[in-house]
Amino acid sequence: MSTPSAPNGPVFAAPHTAPPVGTLLAPPESTRRGRPLGTWALALSVVASVLASAVGGFAAFRSARGAAPGLDTMSSNGFDWRVLSPVRDLVLLGEVAFWSGTVIGLTALVLGIVAIARRSGRGAGIAALVIAVVGPAIFAGLTLVAIVAGLAGAATGGSAV
Repeated sequence: MSTPSAPNGPVFAAPHTAPPVGTLLAPPESTRRGRPLGTWALALSVVASVLASAVGGFAAFRSARGAAPGLDTMSSNGFDWRVLSPVRDLVLLGEVAFWSGTVIGLTALVLGIVAIARRSGRGAGIAALVIAVVGPAIFAGLTLVAIVAGLAGAATGGSAV
């Protein structure tokens, strides 16, 4: 029995044969992805921890210096919020710094957790997580120091706002 002949060679070819000599083989495409999640999380956590704390501390210092003269005239019945009236713009700046730092810090925290879980910038994600967790303590500490310094500066005769 004879096998049918093909016009250009054998009908059956082995699937593991090498390509013809002289064929250029392209290198496999790189599957390396960028690591943007961890980097974004780190950048956001630094902004939330450092920048928001600096703005909040500045506003707290200036608010304390501006409100200090009104603290002398207050009675012992409780805190009179009208004392902050001359520095209401600085109080608002401190509040905006607090809330924007909170939102940006929570975003950094979530992005850091996602970056760690997806292994997309894991080192930067861990650093972002640590900075975002420590951020509120940085903000509170800097604000406390700024208020005390502002009140002390006003009590020693420093100029008000």
